[in-house]
Amino acid sequence: MGRHRTHLEGAGWSAVGVSFYALLQRLLEAWHAGDADAAAALFAPDAVYREAGREPLQGRTAIRDFMRAFFQSGKAARMVVGDVLVDGDVAFVAFTFSVRGHAGAIAGPSEMGALVRFSGACVTEWREYRG
Repeated sequence: MGRHRTHLEGAGWSAVGVSFYALLQRLLEAWHAGDADAAAALFAPDAVYREAGREPLQGRTAIRDFMRAFFQSGKAARMVVGDVLVDGDVAFVAFTFSVRGHAGAIAGPSEMGALVRFSGACVTEWREYRG
């Protein structure tokens, strides 16, 4: 398996690794902007989204609706990506996740990871794990 760091400075990045990293960057930009439509557009129409401890969401529309509800709740989430490992059409993304609530209280950061399956420029499965 090819291990890829999240910075494109060193040698060893495959074309697939660079492509996945670009997809991940677009997803993070949409997430941090609170743009559910842009974030969901990066998922395949039949994608599966599994957050740790929740029932899986099936399909881009369900994923968009879930993200939209989260963003409209007034909470601000922050994901900071650590290592990214890519092997073919599967990646593992290590990240920390924190949420700022209405009163300014911060939950986290929590160490997490996601197993991500992708095809071209779309996520086909996102499965989160808490670390």
